[in-house]
Amino acid sequence: MISPINPNKILMTENIVDRDQLQEAYIESIIDGMDHKSMYQYVYDNLTDHLDKYSVDELITEVEDYYPELLDDSDNDKIPDESTGWN
Repeated sequence: MISPINPNKILMTENIVDRDQLQEAYIESIIDGMDHKSMYQYVYDNLTDHLDKYSVDELITEVEDYYPELLDDSDNDKIPDESTGWN
């Protein structure tokens, strides 16, 4: 239940709290307190923790599905051409 006096506060009635509402308010408060740098670091750390649980095959499958260019093993990027001015 939201407090009628302060809509940002969650009321506890006899030690009963709406967990979902409290969790949502807590998450919003954490996010509101973050700058871009700390948010980037949080996302990076969270993704690292998540992906560390993958096997190599699972990680490869995930990369193939979303960023297949990361697995492109061709050396075309290293071959000089007119666009790079390396010819």
